[in-house]
Amino acid sequence: MDPPRAASAAGEDGNERVLSYGDVVLLRSDLAILRGRHFLNDRIIAFYLAHLSSAFGANDDDADLLLLPPSIPYLLSNLPDPESVAMVAEPIRLASRRLVFLPVNDNPDASLAEGGSHWTLLVLDATAGASRPRFVHHDSLGVVNVPAARCLAAALRPLLPDADNGVPLVEGPTPMQVNGHDCGIYVLAVARAICNWWRDRRGQQQEGGTDWFDTVRKEVDAASVKAMRAEMLHLIARLIQEKEEEKKKYMDREVGKED
Repeated sequence: MDPPRAASAAGEDGNERVLSYGDVVLLRSDLAILRGRHFLNDRIIAFYLAHLSSAFGANDDDADLLLLPPSIPYLLSNLPDPESVAMVAEPIRLASRRLVFLPVNDNPDASLAEGGSHWTLLVLDATAGASRPRFVHHDSLGVVNVPAARCLAAALRPLLPDADNGVPLVEGPTPMQVNGHDCGIYVLAVARAICNWWRDRRGQQQEGGTDWFDTVRKEVDAASVKAMRAEMLHLIARLIQEKEEEKKKYMDREVGKED
């Protein structure tokens, strides 16, 4: 059974734009999704990953972290040949990153927008060095999305020419969701936990031998996932308020110029 969605939860004004954040535009209907027991859409996931990128300094072209919106991994896994994958992926320089976050959706039909029924997170982990990268897959329903994760990993392996280990795919520890609609929240909670681990690891200047698995176990559970919807709504409200204040200051300056 497909997860519950919020197609009409916001009423007639659901398409009203409420926040522009980087390349993401959130609609009023997205707020309704977060308020209810609904499956997250691409926009909400892209928004929060963009927020993590900003919060953890991953927006620079040479940043070690790269958090991609769902549209890019989905495109890469559905391109017809390795040449097309290499051309699309060239600007994001996967091989130079230490951690790449790739949301995975099980939508089997590329022509169907907002399709699929499950989100998971695939992480390209090169923290042990460019010659020993691996893919780590976090799935809050066990192994449901393994086929989609394998497909994406297979598309990306040729882009890692320095790897001498075949770039294995392993399953990372992920708390199991207890309903049919919170998989996207688990993706974002795990992504946040990994970013926290990376920040702490960099601060301690640790190298090799460790991973983020214990951090995920400590920081991600049913309670933290439940709280995350409200946290995201508060974050969006704060960003909207900041945008309004910036707009007001700009208008005040323009009026002052006219006086």
